[in-house]
Amino acid sequence: MKKSSWGWFSQGWVFRYNGSVKLQQEQVEWVAKLAYIALAQGDGAKYADELSAVLGYVDELQQVDTNKVDETMQITGLSNVMDGDFVRASEITREEFLKRAPSAEKGCIKVKSVFKR
Repeated sequence: MKKSSWGWFSQGWVFRYNGSVKLQQEQVEWVAKLAYIALAQGDGAKYADELSAVLGYVDELQQVDTNKVDETMQITGLSNVMDGDFVRASEITREEFLKRAPSAEKGCIKVKSVFKR
């Protein structure tokens, strides 16, 4: 059985029990604040436990011996399956295209703004 210890994790010290990382509620709240995620009152402790479990699983995966496993980048054997990019003549003229557009201005299609000013 592994013993308990303290270790450095990101922005502070965390408690390791039986080799697993145990995040503190304050650390989860700090990360949530950095990510602009609003946590309800009391969710910090809940997510600290859940994230600690995830990190514990990652810790277990890091202990797996992969020395005899070949590196794998992809398994399909396919490479660059996209169609070629080439220029071809249009079936309609620019003027006809602009006539079909819902709104046009100064030779361009006019669309609604997607950004607030």
